[in-house]
Amino acid sequence: MKSYELPGKIKNILLAFIVIGIGSIVAGFTVDAQRAWAGTLALTYFLIVLALGGGFFASLQLISGSGWSVVVRRIPELAVNTLYVVGGLIIVIFLGIHNLYEWSHPEAAHDHILHQKHWFLNTAGFVIRILLFLGLWIFMGRWMKNVSIKMDSTKDESTKKTLVKVAGAYILIFAYTFSLASIDLVMSLEPHWFTTMFVIYVFAGLAYTAFSALIILVYIVQKNGALKEVNEEHYHDMGRFLLAFTIFWAYITFSQHMLTWYANLVEETVYLERRLRDGWALFTPLLWIFHFVVPFAFLLSRELKRKPEKLIRVAAFTLFMGFVDVIWLVYGFLDSKKIGFPFSWMEAGIFFGAIGIFGFIVLNSYTKVNQLPVGDPKLKESLDFHQTY
Repeated sequence: MKSYELPGKIKNILLAFIVIGIGSIVAGFTVDAQRAWAGTLALTYFLIVLALGGGFFASLQLISGSGWSVVVRRIPELAVNTLYVVGGLIIVIFLGIHNLYEWSHPEAAHDHILHQKHWFLNTAGFVIRILLFLGLWIFMGRWMKNVSIKMDSTKDESTKKTLVKVAGAYILIFAYTFSLASIDLVMSLEPHWFTTMFVIYVFAGLAYTAFSALIILVYIVQKNGALKEVNEEHYHDMGRFLLAFTIFWAYITFSQHMLTWYANLVEETVYLERRLRDGWALFTPLLWIFHFVVPFAFLLSRELKRKPEKLIRVAAFTLFMGFVDVIWLVYGFLDSKKIGFPFSWMEAGIFFGAIGIFGFIVLNSYTKVNQLPVGDPKLKESLDFHQTY
């Protein structure tokens, strides 16, 4: 099958986005270094979410024996390539560890709570764990991708069985390592805070963001001459996944805040209390409205989910809100009076940079492989996919 060719216009736009992102961070360091460090961490974590979200989708479809998704599975399989850039950004985070993490300061030894957590929250352990997680993500993601590409030529059932086993191992490792990495990179920014809901919250955000990105990438590829096999039925199912995780994110968000309110424990309430004052007083309610209420209202429409040109607009909006949610998670440790409203030109530039990096890497990688997993035994089922309701 002929490979995809990335149009020069799309490539130039994505490269321009990358330049905007880099410029925003550099300029940010000259204006507010502390906020720029937080922005760099937000960029890093958002790219991790996008990269692992692609692997999550691909592995989920494989272990569930899904047939409809085969024609769109190749794109999320390539998301792992983004992790090489994440590796470079992780090194930057290591260099700024004392600017970001309170537990890394010498004074932490005199804080009773941080002293009790020192066995886990220490610089050496942090660095080793993050490098281990990154290595596992790259290894497992590449393994799954390479077996899938190998199946294009072997076209046998045994390779598919191997791929399903690899996907099962991937999703298990993903569940544990993404949870622990999120605790390390994000939750430990506010080390006195405690909750049992954080890991499931960030997973909900990952799935929400990943399905948004998948819809956008499939649409871009199709509009530029490839993936003609994708029809309104496939878009409908991708839209339903996005709707499902829009609802799931709202459910988890409500559950976390309701339990925090009900228990009224200072080690839990401090997190939300910080995000309801000063510049956050407007930001947080807007997040809840635009992350859930608005996309939920649109995605209820069956017609919209079956019209790519309409669904793409909702997906672009939800992708942006996925990034805004990352800002909400990361920026809470900053001085709320100093930063004012948590979203400024710098955060907007970082968002464009993240989109440029992820989009360029995935679409450029897509030019080097078959458009479809042509060796997958379920390909015909996916090509003939239709619904009767």
